Formats: sequence, structure tokens, C-alpha cells
Amino acid sequence: MTEAEVYQALLEGPSPRRILLGAGVQPELLARYAAGLSNNEGGTIIVGVAGNRLEDASGLDPLQLSHALFELSGGGILAHVERVDTPEGVVWALTVPKSPHAVAVGPGPAPFWDGQRLTALPARRQAPAAPDPTAQTLAGAGTGDFDPAELHRLRQRLEKRGLPLAEASDLELARGLGMVGEDDRPTVTGLLLAGSRRALARFLPQAEVSYYRHEDDDVDYAFREDLLRPIPAALERLHELIQARNRFHPLTVGLFRIEVWDFDVEVYREALLNAFVHRDWTVHDAVQVHHHPDRLEISNPGGLPPGMTPENILRHPPHRRNPALAAALAKLGYVERAGLGVDKMYRLTLRYGKEPPEYRAWPQAVTLLLHNPGFDADFVRWVAEAQDRQGSFTLDYLIVLSRLRRGSATTRELAAALQLGTARTRRLLERMHEAGLIEPQGSGRGRRWRLNKL
Repeated sequence: MTEAEVYQALLEGPSPRRILLGAGVQPELLARYAAGLSNNEGGTIIVGVAGNRLEDASGLDPLQLSHALFELSGGGILAHVERVDTPEGVVWALTVPKSPHAVAVGPGPAPFWDGQRLTALPARRQAPAAPDPTAQTLAGAGTGDFDPAELHRLRQRLEKRGLPLAEASDLELARGLGMVGEDDRPTVTGLLLAGSRRALARFLPQAEVSYYRHEDDDVDYAFREDLLRPIPAALERLHELIQARNRFHPLTVGLFRIEVWDFDVEVYREALLNAFVHRDWTVHDAVQVHHHPDRLEISNPGGLPPGMTPENILRHPPHRRNPALAAALAKLGYVERAGLGVDKMYRLTLRYGKEPPEYRAWPQAVTLLLHNPGFDADFVRWVAEAQDRQGSFTLDYLIVLSRLRRGSATTRELAAALQLGTARTRRLLERMHEAGLIEPQGSGRGRRWRLNKL
């Protein structure tokens, strides 16, 4: 959303697809408004409007906003939060997607935004919640199918996070993480987190992960290991396998020493978690990891959600196929509940002079490529020193700088890299020019942009 769009919204006022709220709105009320909007047609909430004027909402944190909506709606709302700078201060634009089922916040009826106020969701609009395969209980499974060592691993994670659930009994811990259903039979999430190998082989053979190590670009592999383990144990073993061939390059910037890895640990860990959280668990195929010297390829069964493509994945409202599994992994501290995994991977790869993550999508599968094109020490040092002077760069800044590292580009080319419209891209480039980071070449349609001297 642009500054002009904010002022236009202020002029027009609320509508069935727009809500205007003050900077002091409480999280519970914000979540109810978001649920009401989601239960209608979806739309935008602008936070930072007091009556007929704007007010500064810079004291709010975008992560806290998105987390609050997700938590208070029980995982039903995954909003995209965007900062908009205006002369009156910062306002926040929250894009809330339409929900296919009723979203409630707390006790009482589900809310509905009618364009002017919140009411109860009309019965005719209520639809049953979409089934979550990871919340389903498994016929024939029992709590004896949990591996005590894996339950201990989960307890240790909860202890590190200081959560009271760490002190609960095994059964209460399982209930708190959604690992068992109302009848205390294990759910798909339960076995994916702490199932014994025997139980996984019997009930969830698709939990297997296949790791392949390639010595070059050949399709043949030099080493293979198939892992049929709960997700936390599989992550630990995959970390060992990848790190065994992962090199790092030390770089000194001022008084600090930076280690730049061929494949950043946080990035590939996030990519693996995304594969588990977003895959289709009803399909009996394995997640595959192909480790080449110049790239990691991580493939999972299940295509992208409707409307999401590799060309808009940065800007598309987040979507989770498996909310129960995502919620449990978030409580354990493995993933961000607010759908920030893609942004995080982009940010970490770009700031270290790497190529951005590359998505390839088919109707029944998605592959994520993490590239290792080499180490550009001059660029990494330049970015680090520039951020020391100007503060941390936004993801959009990093995308532009990374693209211009490879050579000059037009506004249209940079808009494609940013997955933004041309007008918003042009305003971003002007701000970066004013900050002394980039400079134009030529004018009019032939204008190109390049990095200021490294």
C-alpha cells in the first residue's frame, strides 16, 4: 500500500473490505476485526487512524501484529503486514485473506465485518472448517507408539523456551502440542513429532526424507541416506549430513568477524521446515534433498496454494496446508507462525552476497533451490558497512542491491525481482538513490540503475 492509497482510504472511510483502527488498538480487538474481515471477503486493516486523521503507529512491531492475529485466531489468520511512512508518522497495512471457513477469536460467535461494524457471523455464511490432515487421529495407533527419547527431546525444547508445558506429564505435553486427539489417540502431528520408527513405518511411511549427495552436477549421486524419523530427529541428522560438506569463509568487517557459509545453516533449516509444514501429507511420497557443491535442492510433495506462484510468493498472503503441525512446531520454537519463512530465507541469503532462493512449482510438487555461486567478499563487506552507517536494510533494499551486484538493471527488471508494481518500485529506487546506495544511468525509458561504487 502506498502513502497516496492510505490518504485515499482515510478520505473514503471504512468499507466491506477496509477497516480503519487507531494506533492504540488492543491485540484482542484487532484480532476480532481481522476475523470479521476474513469471514466476509477479506481486505485491508489500516492501523494508525484516529477519527479523520492519521496518527503515528511506529510503536507497534510488525512481527507482534502478525503473531497476535495468528495466535488469537487459533491459526486461522495469516496476515501480511506492510509499513507505510507518511508525514504524520508510520501506519501499518494488514492484508487479511478471505477464509474458506469460519474464524473465531475467543468465546462467543465468530465475528463478521459488515462494512461499518462487527456483528455475529450470519448462519448462511458459516462453513465447516477445512480438514487439516495433520490434526487427524490415526486408527490403531496408541500413546505407546511415541518414542520416549523423542518426547524427551520435545521437553528439552520447551524447557529452553521457558514454557510451563515442559513440566507436564507426557500425556499433558502431547495434549498441549496437539499430538493426541480428544480420545488421546495419536494424531498425524503427534507421530511426526515423536513417533517411533516402527510406528512411522506402519502409519506414516511418507514421513521419510531422502538425502542425496552429488559430487558435481551429475544426476548420479555419490551417497544416499533415507531417514524415517520424527521431524526434530530428521532435522538433526540432515544438519549433520549437510554440514559435513559445508564450507565457511571468514570475513572481517571493522571489529567484527563474519562467517559466510556456502549454505547458511538458518536458511537451509528454514527451507527444510517449510518442506515439512507445506507438504501434502496425504501423498505417500518423500521429501527429497539433493546436495550439490553449488546448490541445495529441497523438494516436497504438494503444489503451491491456489493463486500463489514463484513470481508472487514474496507478496502473496501466507498460507499453511497443515495448521496443526505448524502450530506445534511454532510452540517448540522451530518455525515462525506468522508465515515469515520465505522472507527470512531471502534476507539471510541476500545479505551474504548469495543468489535469492529459487522456487520451481508443478501441480503436485514444489522444489526450492538454494544457490552457492561463490563468495563475493567485497559486496558482503560493502553491505555490512553501509548498514553500520544507515541501519539495517529492509528486504526490498537487499533484493535491489543483490540484483544490481550482477550489473545494471531497468526499473521494470527490478520490479520483477521485487515482485512489486512499477510505481512502488520507482519510489523505492528514488529513496535508495537519496540514501547514496544506487545511482541512475540515462533518463526516461532507457534509464538504468547501478550500485554506487563498492
